[in-house]
Amino acid sequence: DDDDDDDDDDLSENVRQRSQILMDSSISSTLASSRRRGHNSILMNSSISSSQRVPSRQRTSIILPPTYRRCSRPSINYRGSLVDEEFVKYNMNMKKLQFADDMKEGEEEGEEKDEEDGEMDVEYVDYVRKPDLANIIEQYDAMANHPKYSLKQVIMSRRFFLYAHRFANAQFQRTLVFPSLPQPPELYRGFYDTKAMICGECTKVTEKQRTRPKGHRFIITADTQYGILMDGFAMNTPNWSQEIEISRKCVEQINAMEGEERPLFVCVCGDLVDTESSFSGAIASWKKVMKGWERNLVFAQQVNDFKRVWSGLHPDIALVCLCGNHDVGNRPTKASIEHWTSSFGDEYLSFWANGSFNLCLNNCLFSNPTGAPDLFDEQLRWMEEKLAYARESDATHIFVYGHFPWFLKHEEEADDEITSHSSAPSGWGPPGTKFEDGYFTIPYEYRKIAMAMFKKYDVTACFSGHFHQNVNAQSSWGMPMIVTGPLSMNLHSSIAHELSNGEVNGIGMRIVDVGEKGEFEHKWTLLDNEEEIFEMAIQRCERQLMSEGKIAEALIE
Repeated sequence: DDDDDDDDDDLSENVRQRSQILMDSSISSTLASSRRRGHNSILMNSSISSSQRVPSRQRTSIILPPTYRRCSRPSINYRGSLVDEEFVKYNMNMKKLQFADDMKEGEEEGEEKDEEDGEMDVEYVDYVRKPDLANIIEQYDAMANHPKYSLKQVIMSRRFFLYAHRFANAQFQRTLVFPSLPQPPELYRGFYDTKAMICGECTKVTEKQRTRPKGHRFIITADTQYGILMDGFAMNTPNWSQEIEISRKCVEQINAMEGEERPLFVCVCGDLVDTESSFSGAIASWKKVMKGWERNLVFAQQVNDFKRVWSGLHPDIALVCLCGNHDVGNRPTKASIEHWTSSFGDEYLSFWANGSFNLCLNNCLFSNPTGAPDLFDEQLRWMEEKLAYARESDATHIFVYGHFPWFLKHEEEADDEITSHSSAPSGWGPPGTKFEDGYFTIPYEYRKIAMAMFKKYDVTACFSGHFHQNVNAQSSWGMPMIVTGPLSMNLHSSIAHELSNGEVNGIGMRIVDVGEKGEFEHKWTLLDNEEEIFEMAIQRCERQLMSEGKIAEALIE
């Protein structure tokens, strides 16, 4: 990181140790690591060596209004769903269009550089109030210094039950290990004696066969991104209570589905959390002023909170977690990927469900493979091997999942063809900030490799997230490219209606009902009482602000 290492020499030995230890010492990680070692020892306080420094993220192209300038006074500019005059923003002093006199003064003074390239000065951090990490560090120290649990204590714990078939305990050997979705033995790589344990051979019936003649259901969600909405609040303690509340509501709504409506699995298509350590130049964010080890602590706490909430999914429903750019970086490296897999297991895998074949990819490597070219090539070979296997096995459907959309309109679109822009909600980032829509897709150079495979092996449909809004596109040969909106912050494209095919923007999930060979239906649905989720989160944040004594007037001073 360009800006992570300047003050490393000043850190205490205690802090240096923190920077080399992942915070997540959950049972999920330790059970998975014991599996990989091939024995049953479980160490609750196992530490993982971390070479977590990964290259700085590529600068996102940001379009700003020409009169965009710095100002020392906060403006009252709030997200439409978060209207409350008690809240001020982290980015309250960040080169904003404030009042009429400020706008006039900005035009007179001008900022030639901003007007020339239209990009934010990511080095300017005077507006940022750095969060107090004391609570997170205290939790970390308590966990690190906690006495080791006995094997009996581990097995008797509630977390052992909740995490038994989740995360790294479900995503290994490049497949999904889940009791109600037994996989055929050829998907395992010989690590276990699978005949009696997990492959279903003992029953001689696996998910490779179509055992549910009426079809089945699965759920697509994306961009839970714990921490992204935090940029909109001024508070000392890092807080992603909104995102937690949204996820809880989603889990509750899924768990309420019963009978034939109950899904076989839920796939979260990346960006599970927000603060991957290479995101040091993020927009409107305290991340700019945090050191790498501090972002790692926040990242680890976000991971723990995500796992705590999503482990509440009904035990009959499998959970598949994919990595996004906020999980492994805009330029993934071996270190950043291993950081993620230590908590969630394999970053790409395949599995059968009722005769359909599901291919889950780390397509962040397709977005930018330069940080891990060997891993990109390895996944590419594996991908073609699995697609050929699925087609030879006469899969009723082949579904592909990833974080990045492969395209927004058609598979041959050039990287500079999409000229539309997406706006963030009012209050997140400087007013007028827009993202180029073309930023969100896989570059054509790497997209065409995947598209050739998908066409050759007749992929039924692709699902993704990342765009923070819905897209319903189709390839020239009829393969749907379905992008699902977020469980966090919405963006809104200037051509949203064209891209979404009329699907409403909001916070929700996609329900997919799979029918006969090659047939399926999907429906975007908003979470129940969507607006109330935000109101509850506002109240929680307000209570925290009051307890900290951080009111708007004090911050303005």
